[in-house]
Amino acid sequence: MLNLQKFIGKGSSRICFEHPDDPNKCVKIALKPQNETQLFVELKAYKQAAPYLGDYIIHYEPNLVSTNLGRGLVCELLRNDDDTFAKPLTAYVGHLPLDAEIVEQLWNFSYCLLAHDIFFYDFNLQNFVVQLTDGHPKLRYIDIKSFNNYKSWTFLKFEKLCAGLARYLMLRRLKRLFKTLQIPLPAK
Repeated sequence: MLNLQKFIGKGSSRICFEHPDDPNKCVKIALKPQNETQLFVELKAYKQAAPYLGDYIIHYEPNLVSTNLGRGLVCELLRNDDDTFAKPLTAYVGHLPLDAEIVEQLWNFSYCLLAHDIFFYDFNLQNFVVQLTDGHPKLRYIDIKSFNNYKSWTFLKFEKLCAGLARYLMLRRLKRLFKTLQIPLPAK
């Protein structure tokens, strides 16, 4: 059992701690026991999306672990070259326009989503992190629990049953993201 002590951050439904045995990993814990299923959803989404988005999403361990705070999801902890935590994209918004490398990576990330029918819906700027690696920014998407596998009939929302509608909704959210960041839509 992992004894979690070093708090990293908190989202709307989860809290993150540094892994006690590996400072390059973190453990996500559901804030409420009824939200623990989100950890399974996120792990399943990772397994489905990783072959297509490996460069843009954080890496997860294949199974949940037991901790002093309940079951947890172990994933990569993004650190910069100087060992500080990578910052969310919101930290860069005050410095618009964005770095050309980040813009290019946002375009490529969007293209990968659309090319492989991988539907995410939560493009909150906090869900994108910019990691400085070898002096260059590397865009990473850290919250894939909003993944929608439209082929599954186990969901109740209509857009999860119709790929065309799922694509349309995701495109609208991507356009809103690009507008917020004041970058042009990709030409691809």
